[in-house]
Amino acid sequence: MHISPPPPPPLLLPLEDTTLINHHHQNNSTHNLTHELLIASLAIQRASLLTKRVLQTLTSNNNNPPSPTTLPSTPVTGHPFFPSTSTCLNPSYDPSSRRLSIAKPDASPVTIADFASQALLISTIHHHFPSDTFIGEEDSSSLRHNPDLCSQVFDLVSTTYLSDPAAEALLGPRPGSIPEMLGLIDLGCGRGTRGKRCWSMDPIDGTSAFLKGEQYAVSLALLDGEGRELMGLLGCPNLGIGVVVGGGRIEEGEVDREGWGVMLSAVRGEGCALVRSMGQAGLNKVVKRINRRKGKQREIRTEELHFVDSRVSCATDSGMVEQLARRVGAGRTGERTEIYSSHMRYAAMVLGGREFVQVRFPKRPKGEAAPWCVWDHAGSQLIYTESGAGKVTDLEGRPIDFGTGRKLTNNWGLITADESVHGKMLELAGEVLKEAGR
Repeated sequence: MHISPPPPPPLLLPLEDTTLINHHHQNNSTHNLTHELLIASLAIQRASLLTKRVLQTLTSNNNNPPSPTTLPSTPVTGHPFFPSTSTCLNPSYDPSSRRLSIAKPDASPVTIADFASQALLISTIHHHFPSDTFIGEEDSSSLRHNPDLCSQVFDLVSTTYLSDPAAEALLGPRPGSIPEMLGLIDLGCGRGTRGKRCWSMDPIDGTSAFLKGEQYAVSLALLDGEGRELMGLLGCPNLGIGVVVGGGRIEEGEVDREGWGVMLSAVRGEGCALVRSMGQAGLNKVVKRINRRKGKQREIRTEELHFVDSRVSCATDSGMVEQLARRVGAGRTGERTEIYSSHMRYAAMVLGGREFVQVRFPKRPKGEAAPWCVWDHAGSQLIYTESGAGKVTDLEGRPIDFGTGRKLTNNWGLITADESVHGKMLELAGEVLKEAGR
């Protein structure tokens, strides 16, 4: 039997970073998205908290990486909306049989945290902006055919709260029943509509890395009616704040096991990326504003380039990336950043510096179905460009068009590089393709 939570307390201003709002009131950006940014930031923080909660529950009894097969019973953690208890809301489950992940038709994994994260994100955004549309990675078909899995997802959705009641109340009501939750998840099945605002989301980007306890992200982007990014937010639950303030590099296996991770965000026209640590309550203060356009910028030499890649990607030819790295002279250093999550690769470039680049050669030839989805890139590209880290185009020099539905059908390949070297990288990438007969 489902136990509904009591109604939330009266709406109060959440304990948030007021400098975020002041910054946007003072800035002459094209769009005044103060309310959207506040709501989306809190939504990303709660969804990230949910994913971290799953990871911590999995590893609470041992020091091993998360198991891809079972999820212990999830306790309610004394939130003011619920009494403290050591049992799951649905005590009839056998914890030893609870499955964490299943395989999608393309053989990629999806977890209960993916479904629950998308349900919470859409629940909040749809409550505040009911006319907006959605593009999300998940749909509810697997849950509708698996009642046990569906109940586990609903338990997570029902018991994950921000500990600040005012901040939680601002997020709006959560789904009160399983059918309502499934309907919210399926709002993410939209095709993207020209002429209407659309929210693109990846509830967990890098699920395979998530299952290993490595770097993953929760992403959210607001697109305008022309398919342009207006806002991007990225929750990085396993990224430590020390990497941000210390100027370090993101590493796949170097994760924040004690804290709640880091959030990156940007609004179109603001000219910077905001970075804050995440917690369990309201929004923490911004710890860093990244604007690499400040001051005199020296030209980046190609031999200095630091490539960010994923050799295990099934959609990209990393061998061609290696050829390009040798051609530009970057192969001499032997330095690479290997990260599976596409959004975390953008985060690595934003935090790493202007010499960090990413080039993606699709394995599929031109003219075939687009290999990449909107939710794998939307939002993070805006964070990257607003931070001043560089420019993003496809391999033919065209800007990325996020208004083509669920797939990036108007683009082929990707080059993410500082503007001083982007043109040269585009030229050399063309030479590599020509030599390969593509």
